Order: sequence, then structure tokens, then C-alpha cells
Amino acid sequence: MKFIFVLILALSLHASDFENMKASFDKGDINRAISIARTSAMSGSIEAMYDVGLLYYASGKTKEAKTWLERSIKNDGKGSLGLAILKFEQTQNRKGYEVVMELLINVPKGELRDALMDVSRDMATNRKDASASAYLTLAELYYYDRVVRPNLRVALYLTKQAAQKGNKKALELMGDAYWRSNYTRDTLIVAPQIGNALNIAMEYYQRAMRKENFDAMAKLGKLHIVGPRNLRRIQYGVSLILKSAEANSSVGAQMAGELYASGQGVRANRGEAIRWYKKATDICVVNHTLAKALRGSDEGRVYAQAYEECTKKASAKRQYHLLFEAF
Repeated sequence: MKFIFVLILALSLHASDFENMKASFDKGDINRAISIARTSAMSGSIEAMYDVGLLYYASGKTKEAKTWLERSIKNDGKGSLGLAILKFEQTQNRKGYEVVMELLINVPKGELRDALMDVSRDMATNRKDASASAYLTLAELYYYDRVVRPNLRVALYLTKQAAQKGNKKALELMGDAYWRSNYTRDTLIVAPQIGNALNIAMEYYQRAMRKENFDAMAKLGKLHIVGPRNLRRIQYGVSLILKSAEANSSVGAQMAGELYASGQGVRANRGEAIRWYKKATDICVVNHTLAKALRGSDEGRVYAQAYEECTKKASAKRQYHLLFEAF
């Protein structure tokens, strides 16, 4: 009976170690997270070996990440996908992409694994047969993931390939890369010519707009309003924003609200501003705007509460494409 109690206690301590590791990582204390997982890994936990590899990857220590992911693989752990992602980021020749493909052979099929396989095959053969969605899936990994260390150079290249294949979201993202603003901060990728190439941003937004990407239409409209004199066409910009808003784009509705609130290009109208803002409440900050505009009312308090709740979930867009494994 005593042995069973000790065994249960040991198992619960291990489970507690994993939760403590995960909590430390979520709080941003990655060194403590590594210390906790590494202790279990050194004691022989294969799951912890994998987690240590991911933690080192997240901290930017790719040499250590590679060592621990390989150790997990040698012990029949699940490090192959993580190691393939790391090697894809670092390789610059055909042989390297072939190694990535070899690592993926026994990895269960899935959106990320399949995208990595298809794009690696493209890079190894110098063909561009992989779908635009495969390139974009992989691009998002390198600028959204909370475990994989962001690599904006790789993300920009992959997004550009998806845009060249006509993907309307990728076209919008490329426009965002050339125009950093309050409306594009969810996109972490940046272009080398940032701040000096709004005309290129406009070209990408125009191409996305032609494919009925109404968020891109609104952003193009905004650039025509706030851009330098040689790009400025205020009434045309206003018309694009309103058309986007009417097509149920939250970005367009937010911008329409701002136009009517400030009287920029239209006659100022508080009621119209609030009406449009209410159509954009899935954008977290808009709830804050409405809470201020309706301060003192029950409705204002509802939006204030909504803003508080969505702020707590602000990191949700930076998803885990790779998951830690309980040890």
C-alpha cells in the first residue's frame, strides 16, 4: 500500500512539473521552463526531452534545440516534426531540403506536416508545384507560432510565394509588410524597404482587392487618405473604405467609424461612427472605443467588459502549431 502511495505521489509530482513548466513559459519565464523540463529530461523522460527541444527553439538557442530534439527521436519520441521545421529554417541547399523530407516520412499526416513536405519538395526540385495555401501555412508558422522562434525573413519569402500564386490573404499580408500601421500590427512580417515603399503596398492591396479581399480594400483606401501627396486621393479612399465596410469587413467598418468620428473625408457624424464601430466589435480595441463613446451607460459598460475579456485573449492569434507533451 505504501509503495502504491509513493508511486501515485511521484506521478502527481511529475504532472505538477509539467504544469509548472507550461505556466512558466506562458508567463514569459522561459529559463525557468527550461530548467523544469530539463530536470525531467535528464531523468530519462522522453516527453520532457521533446519539450526541452521546443523550449530551446522558442528561446532562439537552435543548437541546443537540435540536440534535444534529436535525443527525443533516438528514444522514439516525437521530435521529428520540430527538427524538420528547424532544419527547413536553416537550410540553403537542395540536400538540406531532402533531409527535411526524410525527417517527415514517418510523421503523421496533418496540415503543417503536409505543407512542410510539399514546400520542401518544391525547394529541393526547384519547382513551384506546392499550393499557395501550403506556402501560407508554413509562412504563418514562422511569424505567429509561440514555440517556433519567429523568422521574418523566411516568413516573408514564403508569403511572397503564396502571393505570386494569387492567394488573396497572402497578397494582403504582403501589403501589410510594406505598410506598418495600427491596422497591420497583427502581421509581424516586415519588408526590407519598410516605410519607403507604400506604392508597393498599394499594388499588393489592389491585387487582393480584385480577388474580393475587402480587408485589403479598406487598407488601400486608408493609404489613399493618409499617404504622401503623390499617392493621396481622399474621396476615392473614402469610397473604398465605405464599400469594404458595407461588404461586412470588420477592418472596413472600424475605418468607417473613424472617418465619421473625425470628419475625415466625410461630414462628422457621431451616430454614424458608433453604428459602424458596432459592426467591428470582433476587433478588440473597437470595444474600448465604444466603451469610451458610450461612457456612463449600461451599453458602454457592456463594451468595457467585452474589451477587458478580449484583451486577456490577445495572445490567441499567436497559436501553438506545435504542442508541448505532458511528462
